[in-house]
Amino acid sequence: MMKRLLFLIGFFIAFALHAQQEQKIDPNGYNIFYYENGEVSSEGTMRNGQPDGYWKTYYENGIIKSEGNRKDFKLDSVWTFYSDSGQVAVKITYENGKKNGLRTTYHEEEITKENFADDIKQGYTYIYYPDGALKKEIYFEDGLESGIGREYAKSDGRVIKLIYYKKGYIEDIEVINRIDAAGMKQGKWKYFYDNRQVKLEGEFKNDLKHGYFKEYSKDGSLLSTSKYIDGVLQEDVAELAKLDIKREYYPNGKVKTVASYKDETPEGIRREYSPEGDVVAGYIFKNGTMIGEGIINDEGIKDGPWKEYYPNGAIKSEGTYNNGNRTGQWKFYHPNGQLEQIGSYNKNGKEDGQWTWYYATGDLLREESYFNGMIDGHSVEYDKNGEVISEGDYIEDLRQGTWVFNYGDHKSEGEYFSGMRNGKWRTWYNNGNLSFEGEFIEDNPNGRHTWFWDNGNVKTEGKYIMGLKDGEWIKYNYDGTPFISIFYENGTEKKYDGIKVITPDDEEDL
Repeated sequence: MMKRLLFLIGFFIAFALHAQQEQKIDPNGYNIFYYENGEVSSEGTMRNGQPDGYWKTYYENGIIKSEGNRKDFKLDSVWTFYSDSGQVAVKITYENGKKNGLRTTYHEEEITKENFADDIKQGYTYIYYPDGALKKEIYFEDGLESGIGREYAKSDGRVIKLIYYKKGYIEDIEVINRIDAAGMKQGKWKYFYDNRQVKLEGEFKNDLKHGYFKEYSKDGSLLSTSKYIDGVLQEDVAELAKLDIKREYYPNGKVKTVASYKDETPEGIRREYSPEGDVVAGYIFKNGTMIGEGIINDEGIKDGPWKEYYPNGAIKSEGTYNNGNRTGQWKFYHPNGQLEQIGSYNKNGKEDGQWTWYYATGDLLREESYFNGMIDGHSVEYDKNGEVISEGDYIEDLRQGTWVFNYGDHKSEGEYFSGMRNGKWRTWYNNGNLSFEGEFIEDNPNGRHTWFWDNGNVKTEGKYIMGLKDGEWIKYNYDGTPFISIFYENGTEKKYDGIKVITPDDEEDL
């Protein structure tokens, strides 16, 4: 954000210096600046020699470029940015110089609405189809994707994909609610309450329920499980039988053990009590195999030392719980017994201090520092050969400063500010030749971007305006000769080698 503000201030200063040759600048009044062709470039109020109040800027063709207010020299309220054809491209809400509230970006194929608090994405980002129907939603926490993202079908608005995020990374993608070419439901289907909780889930085969269906309450509690085969509800399903609870008692009548069974096989939680009634041991079973051991009280809260196991009996993790929160040092293991990760949790159950990950071979995978559950400090990730594949710093879960990435066939380097690319980024081939060079503002490509062939010749070059291609873009052959020229307006292709592209809007005028 600071770089953008400096750019804007420099923008005004540059025009002020130019205008000084033509007119007297009023440092405490209304000013109008001009392009060399006589068109107005910007206009607004100066206070103490700095732009303040309502300002407008224009393209050289006279069409408005941006407009918005400054309060005490800082961006304030809604700023609107336009394409050089006069269409609204972006609307951003500012408060005290920072994005606070909604940022709406208008693309030809979609509209994006993002929420910010003090320049950081927070809450839901919504992406819409051109007709206004919801296309996608992603939840952000402190600038990083978090929780469950959803994609929606354009035809009827049903959820068709669930994307599971954790701290900006995709952990899993689940394709659901699909209809084949014949209009029949196939595969996993999920129905939701208005609070996004799953209401009903199960499998369809050729439009018929087939397999297990689970129904949940609005707070996520399981209400019932049923089984279907080719659309027919099955009665008296053995595997859905309720668990038997068995108790053993001390001679004084107090409970000694409580355990659940299915067909005489341990299933679920087993608790052992002292003669005084305190839980002294606990176990979790699945299909007769112990998968966890440690204290678990009558409220289901884990406490004290715990070990968790894979179904084959190999240890999966070990550490200590305090009132349901992991605390102190924890170790996690691969199924082959090799250490997978090691680190510590604070008293609130959040990662704290140095964490280290390992491949199943025992080789180092990643080293990171945490503070109160957020990555904070230096981070390095290695491939299986011990070569660095990414390195840089985090501040409160957001990438900051210089980062370097090695992807095997190329290397990238550039700057992050508050988790977003800012400034110049470069990418190199393994032979040392430049592969890409371009600048970003808050993750938006901006200005001239150039891609190169591995022999050093330019491959593609063109200009962006805050994420949208603008003006002439040229693609080149491997030998450096031009291949094709494409002209863009506001991210839309308008001409190929000087030949106008007929768009739907153009066809209406024919």
